[in-house]
Amino acid sequence: MLEPYDFWDPNDWEVHVYGLLQDRHGPLNIYKVPARHKGDHGLDYYSLEDQVSYQCYAVQEPCEVAERADKQKAKITTNLKKFCTKKSELNALFGSVQMSRWVLVVPLHDSGQVNAHVTAKTAEVKALGLPYVALNFEVMIQDIESFDSKSRAVRAILRQSIPFPTQPASTQEIEQWSEASENLVITLRNKLGKRVGDDENTISESVGAAIRWFLEKTHWRH
Repeated sequence: MLEPYDFWDPNDWEVHVYGLLQDRHGPLNIYKVPARHKGDHGLDYYSLEDQVSYQCYAVQEPCEVAERADKQKAKITTNLKKFCTKKSELNALFGSVQMSRWVLVVPLHDSGQVNAHVTAKTAEVKALGLPYVALNFEVMIQDIESFDSKSRAVRAILRQSIPFPTQPASTQEIEQWSEASENLVITLRNKLGKRVGDDENTISESVGAAIRWFLEKTHWRH
């Protein structure tokens, strides 16, 4: 069946990425930019030591490749606009340090169309001549597989140990979601078939368990 990390609540994803970035850069080299007070300026985290800024994004519900790519491209466009217009705020954050990377961190990156989008956005940002943008600046997208495997394993264990207050999803809720998301269920069945084999009962059980987990661990029902 699907791992419980195949679906993400956006806030949960942001917290999880913070841990991964602490492992990547060191806990003293990663800064959090709280959005609660006067916005996040187009980034969630940054490292002055390594000259990189990060924005987290998780699509809240399962979706097809093309739809996920469109949402990721839209997120890149929206947040880079903030990154380019919040000049005084970002100068205050970065000081004399210039950022060489702006990275959108997502659970899953599976479309080359997003790669083409970040290439275009890189050129647009560099053309502005912003004081906090380095000459070798690049916009990037990375997913969970971009991080060190040991770090991912440890963070997954820590996340599993955190209790989530959930109300069990009813059979009716699962059926309603499945009927409203027919194409996604077909995609899910195809993907799970590659993992669990060809037995129809096993596939159906795995699909039901994955949908149940998704409904219980996200805000879809709220």
